[in-house]
Parts: sequence; structure tokens; C-alpha cells
Amino acid sequence: MPTVRLRKASEYPDAVQKLFELSKAWFKYDFPEPPAMSRVMAWDPEFGGPHGRAMKRAMAPGEFSRGEKEMVAAAVSGANACTY
Repeated sequence: MPTVRLRKASEYPDAVQKLFELSKAWFKYDFPEPPAMSRVMAWDPEFGGPHGRAMKRAMAPGEFSRGEKEMVAAAVSGANACTY
């Protein structure tokens, strides 16, 4: 299985660290380190940027609550044996 080194937030450029601060507000949680998937996606802005925008659209208000959407995401991740 391919793996990537999970970098600490301090290893990223200032612009990315600002995005990590914004993610705290979006998640409404003061992470000691940004979530692992956020750090992986931030390392490759050409991939991570569009992925982040798609996530915000998917979690936007709609027919299902954010909690219901998070539950579906967790169930799909479990079915796919994803550790995230």
C-alpha cells in the first residue's frame, strides 16, 4: 500500500498554515495539529485545492445535515477500509 510521510503543520509554508487556521474555524475545533487528510492534501496544492473546494460544496447546507453527511463519509471510509 502506498504511503506518504505525514508532515507537521510547521513544515508547510505560511500560506498553507493560514489555511490550516481557517480549517479550525470550519471544523469548529481547535486541533493541536491539522487533521491528517488536510495535511496530506495541502502538500500538493494542485490536487488538494480542488479536493478541498469539493469537500466544502459537499458539506454545504442542503437536504442532509452536516452530521448526516459526515456519517455517510465515515461509513464509506469504513467500507473501503480507509483509516481516515
